[in-house]
Amino acid sequence: MTATVRIAQLYPATLGFTGDRGNVRALRVRLEHAGATVEFFPVAIGDELPDGLDIIIIGNGPLSAIRSVHTDLLARGDSIRAFAASGGALLAIGAGAELLSRGITTLDGELIEGLGVFDLDVVRTRDRKVGYIVVDTSVGTVLGFEDHASEWTFSDPTLGFGRVVSGRGSFAVSATAGETARGELVRAGNAFASNVQGPLLPLNPNLVREILTAVLARRELVLDLDRNVESLDSHAAGARATIEALVHGKGFNTIQL
Repeated sequence: MTATVRIAQLYPATLGFTGDRGNVRALRVRLEHAGATVEFFPVAIGDELPDGLDIIIIGNGPLSAIRSVHTDLLARGDSIRAFAASGGALLAIGAGAELLSRGITTLDGELIEGLGVFDLDVVRTRDRKVGYIVVDTSVGTVLGFEDHASEWTFSDPTLGFGRVVSGRGSFAVSATAGETARGELVRAGNAFASNVQGPLLPLNPNLVREILTAVLARRELVLDLDRNVESLDSHAAGARATIEALVHGKGFNTIQL
């Protein structure tokens, strides 16, 4: 029997400013190459959240987009929190990650309530972090592009999933005396949050495998996630090599604003 995996992207027309549909495609293509049938549901304001989801994606956008979806998202809070608590796979990027935090404090001091899927707080800042980023994680190196003006704080150090090798990152991590260390990517169960764009997943097949492995384990499915993906991994490797060369060479790395 063919396995069916159900993916929903929340507010793709509003929170999809940084190629977030590419994250859906990276998951979908690898699943289809492994022999699964993928059902995709774009969920707009007012749409019903489908039952039996395996993956939820929520992407990035400006503060105006956060405000436009906020009421609708809060109404879905119980369902999304229950999904994450049950081990469902979730990827939140940029503004989507902020909406799933405990709350966002704006430059004006306004507190925008979050869903609390991630036990962290977000503060918007005037310091914009823009440039390529390289992050060391337990599933290998994650890289991409960061462009955000926020700082994340949390008390549980196990939430931090990656340590920045090059770039600015989203939060501080423990360091030796006199040094400053930064982190990027947060993981709570099978829910991931990040400010890495690019989009994130096509550049990082290791992270795609990690998310899909969690999906398969939750559903007790067996699929070969490395089947017929040589060209995908080859394209990703080429793009990653270019970014690595720019980061470690004399090419473009950051933008000064």
